Amino acid sequence: MIGSSNRTCIRSRWTGQKPHCYGLNQENDYAMEKAPTILFRHQNGPIAQSNDGRLIVYPGTTVHMECLWMRRFGTPRWNVSHELKKYPEGWNTDEGRDPQLEYRLSIFNAEVGDSGTFTCITPARHTHSVVVEVKAVHCGEIMPRRGLVLSTTATQMGTKVQFSCNNGNALIGTQEIQCLASGNWSGPLPICESVECGEVPIPAGLNGSAPRVAIISREVGGRAAFSCPAGHGLKGPSETFCLPSGEWSGPIPTCSEVQCFHPGQPSNGYTQGTPPYKAGDVVQFNCNPEYMMQGQPIIACQDNGRWSGPIPKCVRACSYPGTAISGRMSSVKFYYTIGETVAFSCDNGLEIRGPKMLKCLKDGKWSSSIPVCVSSDHADTTAATAAPRITRAAKIERFI
Repeated sequence: MIGSSNRTCIRSRWTGQKPHCYGLNQENDYAMEKAPTILFRHQNGPIAQSNDGRLIVYPGTTVHMECLWMRRFGTPRWNVSHELKKYPEGWNTDEGRDPQLEYRLSIFNAEVGDSGTFTCITPARHTHSVVVEVKAVHCGEIMPRRGLVLSTTATQMGTKVQFSCNNGNALIGTQEIQCLASGNWSGPLPICESVECGEVPIPAGLNGSAPRVAIISREVGGRAAFSCPAGHGLKGPSETFCLPSGEWSGPIPTCSEVQCFHPGQPSNGYTQGTPPYKAGDVVQFNCNPEYMMQGQPIIACQDNGRWSGPIPKCVRACSYPGTAISGRMSSVKFYYTIGETVAFSCDNGLEIRGPKMLKCLKDGKWSSSIPVCVSSDHADTTAATAAPRITRAAKIERFI
């Protein structure tokens, strides 16, 4: 208390100073001119504070009351309002505690006769008193209700009871109550009710941007799904859930026309398609001559505002070299990657003249022109005259 503890009305005025009660704290404020703080610790049973400030102790509980005072200023003492027994007191030596600050009095296995006023008196003669009342406080038994599940059936002071429903219904009311020092539960009992959510509330004024709603289930925990017409995308959650309060979770999304950013164009290539790009629009990619495409040539703008795939790459390549008349090649494609080879062969009765294999070089050119297929008779008649040239071609072929 700060102020006058007694005041007298004299000539329409009160004497002294208006008193105020300030909570005692332990934030390193242990000044000699202030009343000491008292801490409470308990074991083997509950304690609680009554509305009028008494410390209610359940029988059998061990209570430690620690008076905070700096030991270097002297030793405080405990005074008890009755002489039923002597209580052990002294500086706290428990592990993790401060023996230079906590002067303890202990009540072991509290009994009704231990009730009384316990006062800590400091060497500076400041006091702090605690009224202890030992009694077996119980709250009323919780009667069963349909579908209501209790975490415990205990009723002694300090007991906490959690509630839930086992019938799939919603819990209406508090999820936890506690037995107070007054012998009353901290709140009324909840009930389990079947709750359904109504229509999903669509805010007024959305007009064309309002989403479509498909309710899957109206029961608690059920959901409703949102969707938008073609060419529009959701801004917000795609679902809402039925809450125990009978309301749908928020927020409600809106629909907006979808547009995709320009995807860009590949190096050594170009893009066909004019912005703005709306949902469903497509973009086609093309590569410059002597380049081949790696990836998808066409991508589409999706309802989520993203393209259906990445931009392809245009890489240097060789174009189709052609096939020898009456001959065959190992692979027929529009483009061939750098380093790729193709092999040539001739129909039965024909012989190949020229290299049997071509390679796609780094500059996008083939290593040689395609060979030709000639009849074996023609090859024999020209063998003598063509010998020097054939020999040279063979050397070139081996070199390649």
